[in-house]
Amino acid sequence: MKPAQLLLAYQRLVERERELRDEIERLESLLASDPNVAHAEAALAEARERSQGITLRLRESDRERETHRTKLRSREKELMSGRIRNPTELMQLNTEVQHLRSSFADEEEAELRLMEEGELAEQAVVEASELVQGARERSANDEPQLRGELEAMQTELAAVKADSEAAWAEIPAAARNAYLRIRVHPPVAEVDRNQCLVCHVTVTSSGMQALRKGEEIVHCENCGRVLVLV
Repeated sequence: MKPAQLLLAYQRLVERERELRDEIERLESLLASDPNVAHAEAALAEARERSQGITLRLRESDRERETHRTKLRSREKELMSGRIRNPTELMQLNTEVQHLRSSFADEEEAELRLMEEGELAEQAVVEASELVQGARERSANDEPQLRGELEAMQTELAAVKADSEAAWAEIPAAARNAYLRIRVHPPVAEVDRNQCLVCHVTVTSSGMQALRKGEEIVHCENCGRVLVLV
């Protein structure tokens, strides 16, 4: 193989090595923490927090209603006792009792709605728990396959790494230096129909002649990549 062809072969091995490393990282991440399980657990935590919040609001509502009930009974008892003779005071107390009764009725209605909301929140917790269980079961079922894929990719990575090291050793020093000086990715570009397939600029006739000979490294005059004739 010509130097430029060796560089292209090496580049392909490096790219495959990068792909394998990315995929291995993804699989290791999945095995460490399945995102589907994490999402389901987060949804369950949110559902529980909402349910607990409603429970606390119900307890506070019960305390307030009991306080208001006690006050209402006290005022009703006072109103019915006959001890108040002054018509103005009696009217004021009657107005207060009516207001307390209306407020108490509103509170009871609000608490009923809150209880309904609490029941829905509890059901949401049950459903979220089932989703977590299902996600964990699927993750457990998928684990053997994921571990098998991980092992296969780790084996391939070791082989690709060895091949890339061997390929690099075959490349002449001048070609290696030319490759290392290039700061764009990928460093090597194929040429088809007199055109660089990366930047799509036409290669000069002298450049094409040099490529056909294959004895020297030819750079694209536009992007600077090492060119290889397809």
